[in-house]
Amino acid sequence: MHTCNEQLAEFLSMTARSLSQLSEAVTTFSFEMMASEDPAVRIASRRMVSRVTQIQSTFEHQLRQFSALTGVEHAAGGSGFEVELQPSPAGDPPTSNDH
Repeated sequence: MHTCNEQLAEFLSMTARSLSQLSEAVTTFSFEMMASEDPAVRIASRRMVSRVTQIQSTFEHQLRQFSALTGVEHAAGGSGFEVELQPSPAGDPPTSNDH
């Protein structure tokens, strides 16, 4: 029989895999949108990649806290990647919401 911590770890593992898959899908779609000729679409896609990266970072922090509290080590199981965004050669015009 599983202990409560083992059950929580198993559930968290499934959640982490799902979040990783969703993050990868959104990031891939955002990179595809960066090829758009529309500057607003390119800006929005860069913002989305940045937001997904922030969400992944927060989730990884939560996983570390979970491991510390329960003593159950956990690996997210998703593929990790780093993204460095650079301005496009044409130079997207800044907007008031651009970070």
